[in-house]
Amino acid sequence: MKIVQPFLLIIVVSLGFAACMGDYGKEYKLDALHNVYYKGDGAKEADAIKLANFLKSIEYFQDSVNSSVQFEKIKDTFNLNFVVDATKLTSGYENNFLIIGAFISDSVFNNAPVTVQLTNGQLEPFKNLGYAKPLSDFDK
Repeated sequence: MKIVQPFLLIIVVSLGFAACMGDYGKEYKLDALHNVYYKGDGAKEADAIKLANFLKSIEYFQDSVNSSVQFEKIKDTFNLNFVVDATKLTSGYENNFLIIGAFISDSVFNNAPVTVQLTNGQLEPFKNLGYAKPLSDFDK
């Protein structure tokens, strides 16, 4: 019995640690500083790669800053979760994230509906910005 107890303790501690990490989904690492988590039916690594490259091209993923983004596909909608430091947000940030969401819908997800949320480092939402307005609506 004394031999079994250490193994049970290891299993319980491992399961507890895994539970604390949360279900971020599968991870695509663009490089050492930037990653995209993806989950949901129909969420593919190809989408994560395309999103990571897009974020790099618009300089959301900057060379000197750790950055993470998560998307979850539910039916035909992509829910984007941007990990941000709430203390560094400035006025007008909401509109900027919604514009980025619109470009992501257009350039990455073939004009699929996109919702945008801001999250902390554990991907816990603190601000739901709603649907990103499609690019075609900006001309109106």
